[in-house]
Amino acid sequence: MNKLARYIIISAAVALVAFLAWYFSSVVAYLVIAAVFSIIGKPPVQALGRVRIRNRQLPRALCAAIVLAVIWGVFFSILFFLLPSVVNLINRLSRIDIQQSLLDMEHSLAAAQGWIAQNIPGVGDDFSLRDAIAGGLSDFFDNTALLNFFGSVTNTVFHFVAGACIVSFITFFFLKEEHLFTQGVLLLFPAKHEKNAAAALASTNRLLSRYFIGLFIDMLCMAVLVTSGLTLAAGMPFHVAVVLGSLSGILNVIPYIGSITSALAGILIGVLMQLNGAGDAGGVWPAVIAMACVYAGAQAIDAAVLQPFIYSKSVRTHPLEIFLVILIAGSIGGILGMLVAIPAYTVARVFAKQFFNQFRVVQKLTEKI
Repeated sequence: MNKLARYIIISAAVALVAFLAWYFSSVVAYLVIAAVFSIIGKPPVQALGRVRIRNRQLPRALCAAIVLAVIWGVFFSILFFLLPSVVNLINRLSRIDIQQSLLDMEHSLAAAQGWIAQNIPGVGDDFSLRDAIAGGLSDFFDNTALLNFFGSVTNTVFHFVAGACIVSFITFFFLKEEHLFTQGVLLLFPAKHEKNAAAALASTNRLLSRYFIGLFIDMLCMAVLVTSGLTLAAGMPFHVAVVLGSLSGILNVIPYIGSITSALAGILIGVLMQLNGAGDAGGVWPAVIAMACVYAGAQAIDAAVLQPFIYSKSVRTHPLEIFLVILIAGSIGGILGMLVAIPAYTVARVFAKQFFNQFRVVQKLTEKI
């Protein structure tokens, strides 16, 4: 078989695999999520496998079931802990009088509108900052919108429960049979490349295991930092602070953008609650400054201590390299692209090292792996 025919066959095979992955995207998503859970759960399963009771090891299936139960137990424990606070916060937000809150800030909004009119070209005399904010906030906090939100949440919960059952079933077998996922992936490679592919998968599993575990620790640390800061420094009620702190931890999974989004949302909610409770705009600004300092301090700790360890040490790459990869992934795939950027780039680097290490650029990018 000549080279042209071989390249055509390889290209057709790759195109067929890509089409099947797109057509069965939901199944692929379940497999990917289960693979992530199995990567996180593999070290505990191996640790339990070394436990001896009356000189007998625990069965691998029992170890997998215990670890899977612990993973879901932790998840649902956090969910049930936060749920009352989330419902309470939504009820409080739905009762906020947006128009009255804006009236309380009339002087500050007028000053801001004057600055916008003087410094931003194209803003007409008919522009009203107060009306623009009122329209956006009224839609967001409208009771009908909240009811529709709960309706969509109900539908989402149903699909989540079904997906959780599917993912749990797949994850159990990935944990029970250690090499099941690896053997499935190796089927996609020709026999002559199986050794290199197996080495790449082993390295990928090691790097991603550290990354995902570190990412969970980062989420937990950010949630604790923001919750503690909002409670102690900003004087926010704990049941509100814990929701905003958890939101910060979750959104922090999205590098760079998530922390900014969570800070803006938290400060906005804090301002509206302060205005609704105090009715005095003068007392809002100290709270705003305190909240801004809390978010800035938490982000500084995350950027200086947590993220360099997780994004650089765990996947062994330079922070600037990670930043550029996230920007490119965000421009291509939006938020979803930013979420999968680091794991996907890690996989690409490991396989490039195994199969294309003859190129200098690959050698440079993968020298720390």
